[in-house]
Amino acid sequence: MAIMAGSVAAGGLSMFQIVKGLNTLFNLPEPTTGKLLKGSFNVYINGLNAMRAGEDIASSCTGFPMSHPMWPFPVLIAEGSATVFINGKPAARLHSKMVCGAHIKSGSPNTFIGGPTVSVAFVLDIEGWMHSGLELMGLLAAGAALVMAAMVGLAVLVEFVVIGGLVLGGMTLLGELGDRLGPGYRDLLQGVAGMAMLGLSPKMARLATPKYKLGVTEADILAMPKGSRPNADTYLSPKYVSEHLAQFDKGASRFMTKSNLDKYGIAQRDGTSFIMPKHEADQLLANAKGDPRALEQALGLPKNTLDNSTLVRIDIPAPKDLNLRIPSGNEAGANELWIPGGKLPTGSSEAVIDAGSIAPTDFSWTPLGF
Repeated sequence: MAIMAGSVAAGGLSMFQIVKGLNTLFNLPEPTTGKLLKGSFNVYINGLNAMRAGEDIASSCTGFPMSHPMWPFPVLIAEGSATVFINGKPAARLHSKMVCGAHIKSGSPNTFIGGPTVSVAFVLDIEGWMHSGLELMGLLAAGAALVMAAMVGLAVLVEFVVIGGLVLGGMTLLGELGDRLGPGYRDLLQGVAGMAMLGLSPKMARLATPKYKLGVTEADILAMPKGSRPNADTYLSPKYVSEHLAQFDKGASRFMTKSNLDKYGIAQRDGTSFIMPKHEADQLLANAKGDPRALEQALGLPKNTLDNSTLVRIDIPAPKDLNLRIPSGNEAGANELWIPGGKLPTGSSEAVIDAGSIAPTDFSWTPLGF
C-alpha cells in the first residue's frame, strides 16, 4: 500500500512539474474560461479598470479544460494583494484566483502589484487540493516506508535514509541547475527526473527483494550458536527464498579433491553437501583461466593445495530432488565464515542438499587438470 501510494504521489507531482515547466519555458497560452467585468470606477492601470478582490467578477466560467468546475453564474475574484488596496479592497493581479478555482491569466504587462496574497472568499481550488493531497500522500508513504525499514533492521534503515538523502540532494542540484538555465527549467528537470525514477522503481524493487522477514536481522541469526539456528525459510522472505533456489534450476556443482571424493563421497558426515549454481561454477572456472593459484583463491583453499591434489568438479543435474534448501548454518560444513541467506563472503550463491545416500547416477564428476 505504501509503495502504491508513493508511486501515485510521485507520478502526479512529477507531471504537475513537467506541465508547469513546459508552460513557462515555451510561454504556452492558457485557455480562456471567462472575462472579467466591471472594475474600479476611478482607478485605472494602463487605461483599464483596476480589479479588486471581493468586489469584481467575471460573468461566468466554462471550466475548460476541466481543471475546475463550470460556473454558469457570476464568479467573484477571491484573492488579491495583502498590502496594496484599491477603493479599500485588495488589488487583484496576475494569478489571483477566482472562487471557481480559475486564476487571472492576463493583465497590464508593465505594472506589478507586490505583497503577499490574501484570500477574501472561499476558493474551490480542486487543482491546489490535488497537489496538496499528493504531497501529503507522498509524505505518509515515505513515513510508512521509514517505519518498515526500521522494523527490518538498522542496515536497511540506514540504506533507506542514505538513498532518500541522495534523491533529495539530486533534486536540489537539478533545481539549482534549472534556475541557472532560466524560468521553467527547474520544474521541467525535476519533473522529468521524478518520472524517470518512477519508471525505474519496479526494476529497483525487483533487484532489492527483501532478504529477511520483518523483525529479523542477520545479526540475530549469527548470534545463535551452531546447532540451534532455525531453518532459513522461517526468517527469510518467501520471495527471496524462491528467487535464490531458482538459480539451481539448471543444475548445481561443487568442487573437491579427488582423494576426499574417493574417501568420503560428496557428503559431509551429517549427510549434507554444499553446492553452487552450475552457471556460477562455469563462470568461476572461466575467470580462473587455468591458473591453480586463482582457483585456490576463488574456492578458499590453502595456497599450493592443488600442487599435490587433483581437483574434481561434481555436477548434479537435479538438486531439487535432493531436498534443495538454503543452509541453516547447522550443517557440518558450516564454519565461522558462514552467513545467513545462502551467500558466501565473496558474494557467490550456495545451497545445501541431502547427499548422504545419493545414487552414482544422480551426479557426475570431472577431473580438472592444470
